[in-house]
Amino acid sequence: MASKSSIERFIESFCNDVEHIITEKKKRGESSTDIIYSIINLFFDKITGAGFSMDLDAYLEEEMERKSKKCFDIAQKSVESFKESNGNIKNITDSHVIKIEKITDETHEIDVKSFKKRIDEFQRDLIEELTRANNVIQSLENEIIELQKQSNIDPLTKLYNRKALKIDASELLKYSDERDLNIAVLMIDVDDFKQINDKFGHVAGDKVLILLSKLFKSLIRECDKAYRYGGEEFTILFNRAKREDALKIAQRILKAVRNNKVIYKNQVICITLSMGLTVHQKGDTLESMIERADTALYQAKREGKDRLVIR
Repeated sequence: MASKSSIERFIESFCNDVEHIITEKKKRGESSTDIIYSIINLFFDKITGAGFSMDLDAYLEEEMERKSKKCFDIAQKSVESFKESNGNIKNITDSHVIKIEKITDETHEIDVKSFKKRIDEFQRDLIEELTRANNVIQSLENEIIELQKQSNIDPLTKLYNRKALKIDASELLKYSDERDLNIAVLMIDVDDFKQINDKFGHVAGDKVLILLSKLFKSLIRECDKAYRYGGEEFTILFNRAKREDALKIAQRILKAVRNNKVIYKNQVICITLSMGLTVHQKGDTLESMIERADTALYQAKREGKDRLVIR
């Protein structure tokens, strides 16, 4: 745990640097977006340099726990809402049964007008309670959908994250011990990405990752999914794809990336990719497929980058 004095020094230093960044970038006429990106990148660089990366990791873990707790809270609210609605509906039913029994006169003949009035009241009360319950359920459902999106989507690229990859692969590989499946895994790494960050800055690096994510989504099929595996590394999971199908799409991606460039502050950033492709073999797990695809990717790096290797 960092001491109070070290945190105070870090905050003071960071605030001074932020003030300097804002002043300098405003002089150069840079946009508010660029200024914010620079401040965010500075924060992460300084927090790592100050030795607070473990504290940051702990904070991120707490955030994940908080979101998990929120999911449980939503589920609990749902149960409580159902219980409340059931109780309300029972009370409505019981009260109207008593009222309906009282509309019979001494000759045991039913007053039709009173009976109809009670039925109408019963129906109205019931519909109001069901409408209220439906509104609560819809609100909770929307919260759950939003939480699911947040937990499975990478915030920068809007691609699926590694957690989503594990979930999806688990579903596709249910029968992997029984037979070969028409599944393929493509591992992708941006060539010389560190040099792009060092030369053009982290904002430019982010723009490269965003461009790539858009290209991936536009070039894969509806049954395939693209994931940000980590940093500048991506994964594409091909479903119902033979080797030739996955190969064609991978080559299409390579070509599209060569032909697309990022323009940042009047500077052209050229991008190439190294790729490793593997297809499912009987008994494969996600880990074994990624290991083979990674081995192929590093072979592509050794052979000169900007290429695809299949294993």
